[in-house]
Amino acid sequence: MRSSLLLQSVVLMVGVAVSVGMGYSQTAAAAQNPSAQADKPPVSLSPAMPVTNPPTDPAKMAETAGAKTASANVDLSSFILGVEDQISVMMWGEPKFDGSYTIRPDGKINIPLIGEIVAVGLTPMQLQETINKAALSQLKNPRCTVNVVAVHSKRIYFDGDGIATGAMDLVIPTRLLEAISAKGGFRDFADKKHIRILRDGKLFMVVNYNDLISGKHPESNILLQDKDHVIVK
Repeated sequence: MRSSLLLQSVVLMVGVAVSVGMGYSQTAAAAQNPSAQADKPPVSLSPAMPVTNPPTDPAKMAETAGAKTASANVDLSSFILGVEDQISVMMWGEPKFDGSYTIRPDGKINIPLIGEIVAVGLTPMQLQETINKAALSQLKNPRCTVNVVAVHSKRIYFDGDGIATGAMDLVIPTRLLEAISAKGGFRDFADKKHIRILRDGKLFMVVNYNDLISGKHPESNILLQDKDHVIVK
């Protein structure tokens, strides 16, 4: 009995010694060959934040996420810039020239290191060419991008007790029905049969809303123009 217990103790001690020896050997091998550990890709603890090799700098991730600039839904090749429009200018590879601008009443913007630039009457793409030419005094090969952030130069106006009054920015081509909907529709007592459109200070046409929505006179759903007045009593 004692011999059996003694034999089991010896076997157990030998097993522990072997395990310790193997662990020491693996640790020593790792110390002698650190590249083996360096080659292993890092492990992500969260599936929502994958880990890259090398790990991505969080600051750079934030910069990339914030690089997008809001812009108005306009055609950059045809939209004509006007006073109070807000634009952004980005010069590729030269951030010191970047900036956001509101076109002044004199029709110009002032770009640092470049100077005064006339913007009114140009499309955003034409303004890009103008800025690039002016920047040749500072840069060898300037390449800028102009985006329209907000349109405030073109407006239509609503008057009368039958509809919410005030101005609405005319960002994209807008028809009468769309404009009325955008203003929240008519008030309960509105005279829908005599919607007056003033253009250039003169009566342009009178629209019967009921006929319009019934399809009798689809031509009455006109494209509104800058400075048109929609009057609903």
